[in-house]
Amino acid sequence: MPHLIHVKTETQAQRGWTFAVEILDDGQTRDYTVSLDWSDYDLWSHGRVAPEKVVEAAFRFLLQREPASAILPKFDCALIRRYFPEIDTQLKNML
Repeated sequence: MPHLIHVKTETQAQRGWTFAVEILDDGQTRDYTVSLDWSDYDLWSHGRVAPEKVVEAAFRFLLQREPASAILPKFDCALIRRYFPEIDTQLKNML
């Protein structure tokens, strides 16, 4: 069963945005707080889509590689690169 990803709120931060994200995972709801820096937003989307769509795509990317329970409850999207360096090329294709 595919995960349902819901970007609930967006807050403007000093150098980007912070989002509250909810994932429905096998009937269980998991909540996350995720930040997205302007530079990663520009790198991954070139401004073509809204920031929340980039966050949603980042979660789809992560969920293709690990279970929702393994995703940190609070993180910056740049952290994904440390574990999955291919995100820089693959996320562009997912948007």
